[in-house]
Amino acid sequence: MARAIDPTLPSDPSDSTAPSAPPAAAALFASAFERLRARGAALGGAAIAGTVLLQLPAQLACVDAPEIATGEQYDWAQYEGQRNTSMVAYTGAWWSVCTQPNTRFGCGSYEVLVKLRVRPVVGASLDWKRVGVVYRTPDDTTERTALGRYASTQGDGYEEWHVAMTVPTSQRTVLFDAWYQDGAGHTYVDDNQGELHVVNDGPAYNVVRVEPWLNTVTVDPTGVRGRISIQLADLDYDKQIALIATKDGWATVTELGMGAAGQANRWYWVEDFPWSAGRERWQIDVDLPGGAERFEYAVVYRHGVVNGARTYEFWDNNFGANYAVDAAPPLL
Repeated sequence: MARAIDPTLPSDPSDSTAPSAPPAAAALFASAFERLRARGAALGGAAIAGTVLLQLPAQLACVDAPEIATGEQYDWAQYEGQRNTSMVAYTGAWWSVCTQPNTRFGCGSYEVLVKLRVRPVVGASLDWKRVGVVYRTPDDTTERTALGRYASTQGDGYEEWHVAMTVPTSQRTVLFDAWYQDGAGHTYVDDNQGELHVVNDGPAYNVVRVEPWLNTVTVDPTGVRGRISIQLADLDYDKQIALIATKDGWATVTELGMGAAGQANRWYWVEDFPWSAGRERWQIDVDLPGGAERFEYAVVYRHGVVNGARTYEFWDNNFGANYAVDAAPPLL
């Protein structure tokens, strides 16, 4: 659906006069993260879980120690930090800026910026206070850390920080978690209950895309039958795919969910694309008895569907027109 852009934000947050970490300090900090990640990879999570965590009451927020399932994506912030959205939280607001314009090919890269909400700690050392994100894309699972820039302090005492994630033009769907080192020896994380947050800076078909050239659906007096094929950006193992369809001009709506190969009216995984580790093909074999003159449908992909996470929806509805298959005219 429509992207979550806050129109009140400046188009170029670099205009802010608020203080930010000096470049040398930022480089040193990023280098330390690389060493920390290498150590964690060699010795396991306990190697970077040595900070003392401050226990605070949860007020309209999530406070929990991250529980990362075996085989799931995780990063240094999830290892080190306490999940606590009263201390750091992604607000849902974001925007993007072209950072490598090229008159022949358009933008070579973008900064995708997200707005975070941070709770300051009285008496903390500003020399050790850091806010940022850990991010990746479906096509490049390399873990990257970006440092944030202080923007303002709100009336309720919370701070607003902006963090820029640099990505190629072809990879503008970004997964991330937010982290906060408060300057008092504690690390907090908002990782969307382990599912990660997602921003798609582009059309929805970056995430879900119907493949009409592979579809075989037909409509006749006996019903609607045939195969529908889609491509997905593999945001996470946990996902929901649904076909939203009608045979009567949306007077009634049918929703078909996920299952396994061999089941009618259920989506099933077919293959990973060899040219992209982050894209998959899924298909559904539709079998809906009952005559119809026209079959219309759209596809929705939902990310963040477990653990009480924030759910993100992405639609391919043929740019608002829906996909349609008409019954063949009768033979004369």
